[in-house]
Amino acid sequence: MTRRLLLAGVLGGLVLFLWEAVAHMALPLGEAGLRALPSEAVFMASVKDQVREDGLYMFPAPETRPGMTSAEKSKAMDAAMEKAKIGPSGLLLMHPGGEELTASQFIIQLVADMLVMLAAAWVLSKATVVRGLLGRAMFVTVLALIPILQVHVPYWNWYRFPATFVIAAAVTHVVGFFAAGLVLGKMVGAERGIATAA
Repeated sequence: MTRRLLLAGVLGGLVLFLWEAVAHMALPLGEAGLRALPSEAVFMASVKDQVREDGLYMFPAPETRPGMTSAEKSKAMDAAMEKAKIGPSGLLLMHPGGEELTASQFIIQLVADMLVMLAAAWVLSKATVVRGLLGRAMFVTVLALIPILQVHVPYWNWYRFPATFVIAAAVTHVVGFFAAGLVLGKMVGAERGIATAA
């Protein structure tokens, strides 16, 4: 892997990170599909008394106990599914001790974005049939379908995440990959990973 390919990944990742910051802090994309709880104070007091550990909780959940047979587990799952039909049902991501944004979270996101764009740069360097700056940028943009179809659509399909949440996430990915793709497209050519004129 050449230095130029590495640099393309770093710069592309930085562009992606900056776009995500704008999308989540300055645009409504970051809050799409999220709603405030009615009587939040009452809910928070109740949950804080009941849930003591950080975790992602599902309800209604099947009964679990040590030594259950397969038949017992299946029966417990059926019972939970029957409860889910009449509701309420859902997922609860819980931090009983509270949480706050930290610098490390931003650093982790930035590094993750750079790694994603590094992978995209490598794939782009192998795409010998892709020509022109716009063509290379669109090639990178198509890669955004991977997280959209493999992560966000299943969240909507299986866990009933709001469609607006999924659509906003998809828009964020597509725009971000296109913006970063312009950087990669300018810096990465096919086969040798060298700069290529548009």
